[in-house]
Amino acid sequence: MGGKIARLEVRGHAGFAPAGKDIVCSAVSALVLSGTHGVVRHGGAKARVQDDPNGAYVLELHGGDARAQAVLESALDGLRAIARSYPGHLRVRVRAQGRAAESRKRQSPHRRMVG
Repeated sequence: MGGKIARLEVRGHAGFAPAGKDIVCSAVSALVLSGTHGVVRHGGAKARVQDDPNGAYVLELHGGDARAQAVLESALDGLRAIARSYPGHLRVRVRAQGRAAESRKRQSPHRRMVG
């Protein structure tokens, strides 16, 4: 990957299916939540989490070892795989200089949300 992942931000809904039945949103949520728990439990990191019930989730990573980075890189790889399998429903963007990984989902073709 190159640099350290310090932040992961997910917003919006994929729009693949109605809320509660959307497999893309479920897959993204599973990866992000697993990644958050993994960096804390296995990577020695402290995590600051903002979890908004309207679809926004922000993980800010503080500290951690190589295992914490490996967990986040695995989650990012999984997000990229979902984006390839469901184009138009998930967009992954990586920003340098500590602004780490940012994923974008589309709710509709005209409205893009970080996701």
